[in-house]
Amino acid sequence: MYDSALALLACPLCRGDLALTAETRDPDDGEILEARLSCVSCGKSFPVTNGIPRFITEDSGYNPTWNYKWTKIDRGRGLNYKILDRSDPAFETHNVFDCNGYEGRAHECARGRSVLDIGCGVGQYSVEILRRYDPAHVTAVDLTEGVDIFRKILRERYPEYKQKILMVQASVFALPFRPGSFDYVFSFGVLHHTGRTRDAIRAAADMASEGGHLNFWIYASSIVPISVREPGRTRPLRELIFAMYYMWIEFTWIRLFRNMSPAAAARIIRPFASDFWTWFNRIPFLKYLGMIVFPTIQHPDREYRFLNLFDGYCNHWDDTWSEHEIFPTLRECGIAIKGISPWRLGFWGVKQSGFYDTE
Repeated sequence: MYDSALALLACPLCRGDLALTAETRDPDDGEILEARLSCVSCGKSFPVTNGIPRFITEDSGYNPTWNYKWTKIDRGRGLNYKILDRSDPAFETHNVFDCNGYEGRAHECARGRSVLDIGCGVGQYSVEILRRYDPAHVTAVDLTEGVDIFRKILRERYPEYKQKILMVQASVFALPFRPGSFDYVFSFGVLHHTGRTRDAIRAAADMASEGGHLNFWIYASSIVPISVREPGRTRPLRELIFAMYYMWIEFTWIRLFRNMSPAAAARIIRPFASDFWTWFNRIPFLKYLGMIVFPTIQHPDREYRFLNLFDGYCNHWDDTWSEHEIFPTLRECGIAIKGISPWRLGFWGVKQSGFYDTE
């Protein structure tokens, strides 16, 4: 972090100002590598290590699964950056960034402005918004040590952005910023993993300035259109039966893995990321057997398959939502909806206090 971050950061407990003490700096550019941040109001102290301010408290809701994912499976390789490569198969199946960009109109709201990425992981979306939309500054927050991997990747691959991004280790439920600090707040594929999705949305909305934008994507509940058969629609009952069975298989594994340590679950998942299992799932007829036993993904990189399967099967919290469940929360937060993603379930909105007033 640099000295400019002090104006943005605040105590996550009382939102008081923070004072910097006992710092160690990079002799080349003055980056603060090690320090203490002390609240001038409540006296609580937080560390800065490896250039990253850390605000982990006892009630942060820390999930060891995610830390294992980044430190033991990814191991600093930045496998999720494949999502951004248009020549990579991962782009077609996991391109959350573009699918929730609303033809780029949403992300354009970041240009020249302050941006907050909640649940940044290893930072692929923070880098993408810097590369394509040139915001004034990006703050990337994650609860795990994924921020350390992000820092490593940024220094090795994108050093030109070093002073345009602040990485912070913190919980969405105790963000170390004052309300309304950002013009564009986004979170893709994260808030549904908190165990308190609607509270997480409220916390994200609280960070958006008046007139600022909120853009997030969470898992959607399945649509069940079985009452009417209209020409042009798919065969809903057949799709429903298939979806219910497919989900039953997946959730059976998920329930099993949730009762294991991340390391034990990873040992079981690893063979299903093998080249043999991928080949097996490409054989006509046999691939349906593979889907019954252990649904997987098709990607040429074995390590990316492993990371993706671990991500999908080992979440402690994995909630799905519908539009009508989320809308009351957005209304409560004064978020006027500008777009609903065709790739469910994503919302883009602008913060307009009083927009839903009935007087």
